[in-house]
Amino acid sequence: MDEIRPFRNADLPDIADIWIRHWATVTQPPPVSVAMIEQAVFARTFFQANDLLIARRNNATVAWCHMIPDTTTGAAVVPAICFAAEGLQLCDALLRQAEAKIFSSGCQTIEIGPLRDSHCGYAGLAPLGHGIGVSTTDTRTSSLLSRQGYSTGRTIQRLVAETSTYRPAVNREWMQYRRTTRIERRIETPTDSRTASAMAHLDIERYSLIDHRSGKELATVDLWTSDPEAQVMSCAEAILDLGPIQVRGELTSEEGFLISSLIQSLANRRVFEVQTALDDAGNKLQEQLALVGMKSVERGHRWTKQLP
Repeated sequence: MDEIRPFRNADLPDIADIWIRHWATVTQPPPVSVAMIEQAVFARTFFQANDLLIARRNNATVAWCHMIPDTTTGAAVVPAICFAAEGLQLCDALLRQAEAKIFSSGCQTIEIGPLRDSHCGYAGLAPLGHGIGVSTTDTRTSSLLSRQGYSTGRTIQRLVAETSTYRPAVNREWMQYRRTTRIERRIETPTDSRTASAMAHLDIERYSLIDHRSGKELATVDLWTSDPEAQVMSCAEAILDLGPIQVRGELTSEEGFLISSLIQSLANRRVFEVQTALDDAGNKLQEQLALVGMKSVERGHRWTKQLP
């Protein structure tokens, strides 16, 4: 017997199990537990049980879909749709029911896949990291979305730098900055309540490059690290949030030096991997981050659909 229904608290172990089984077909089984996924998403103030649909067959959970409607913009984000092998026959019906619920909420646009997530709670949860939409390696989800009339929009790539083997680029300007500047760090607290809730398992560290003589701030960049008490994301990983740099599509020399110095210093904190998500637009920023030492390791798409 098949059933699609809203989330219940007793579903949490099944949700974590389906998450692991889904991603095990794409990559290595992610180190995700019930406590991790609950702390990241389901214990947050923004989570609504009716926004998570559970698909069951013969009294066993085989798939689930989490949707987050935003009636102020008329768009809904589906940050997660996961299914086990035995859920393949139910995933189309599950997605159609999610679409119907999204439409009834007043939203007419659906976006699938977390992207530079600071809103849905999935940031840092393995294997999503910063979020690149739906990974191109997740062929089963891509096939589902294609069948249901979704189209690929933005292409995003995941860039990674390994800190233990990191060597900064040779740059004359950067050598000058080493003598004339200092780097200051402070913890940022989001003022928006939704962002604060979604990012509660992460520390937002803001690094500033300061000129010694004038005290002028030359560059800033944010780094997301694991809250040591939460540990949704591994403490050995960090996320580089490019923020306005992503919009501008180019690094200043000061920003390049700041990012390079930051990556180089993280191994001392036992942070061995830094990642970021970058729009694959062929702009100068891609080339500059490659020079800083960040390599592209994966691509994904943000899938979209307009409801009738």
